[in-house]
Amino acid sequence: MQTVPSILEKNPQDLFYQINKLSPYFKRFQIDIADGILVPNKTVQIEEIMKHVTCNIKHITFDFHLMVKDYQTEIEKLLALRSFSEGGKKIIKINYIFIHFDLLPNYQLLTTNYSLPIGLTLNPQDQVDDLARQYNLKEIPFIQIMSVVPGVQGNPFIPDVLNKIEQLRGIGYGKEIFLDGAVNEKTIPVILAKKYQPDFICPGSFLTKTKSLEKNIEYLNKL
Repeated sequence: MQTVPSILEKNPQDLFYQINKLSPYFKRFQIDIADGILVPNKTVQIEEIMKHVTCNIKHITFDFHLMVKDYQTEIEKLLALRSFSEGGKKIIKINYIFIHFDLLPNYQLLTTNYSLPIGLTLNPQDQVDDLARQYNLKEIPFIQIMSVVPGVQGNPFIPDVLNKIEQLRGIGYGKEIFLDGAVNEKTIPVILAKKYQPDFICPGSFLTKTKSLEKNIEYLNKL
């Protein structure tokens, strides 16, 4: 398993503070963008990120988890953010975009209209069978499984969602699987005890709110 820290902050100052703090240890981050509609919480917005780039991020790659209802507008903003440059050089590298399966997006239209890789996020109540009925899984380049009710850091871990990894592998899905939500020293042993583990784990407060950062990073590196 590889680690991609998940950062959920309400303003750009706190966002870049966390990136600065963690960038000596990680070169890839997942940024949570919440609209207060699809989920109850509202985070820093993409246009705010563009206006407040306050650290050297040219060596960092970003994934964006769009916990938003109007995902198409936000993807357009990410395309603009990706084109943001300084001295003629692009300074923000965007890797993956995650949108939520329960919005039932027209996936073929999304992948035709946008040049960024787009994957789907499964909420705890979403079922793999429903996903497989709605989409050709061979066309989905990566899937993220939420192990908490999304929107706010600190929600409790839901261990039953780990069965979705086995279900996806069982129906032949061989691409990247992410696990996001309450990933920490208490839940990682539960994750490791399963026959199938995710390719990526996305710890949030385990890294952003801890007073034992180096100890927690050492724990993750041992994985």
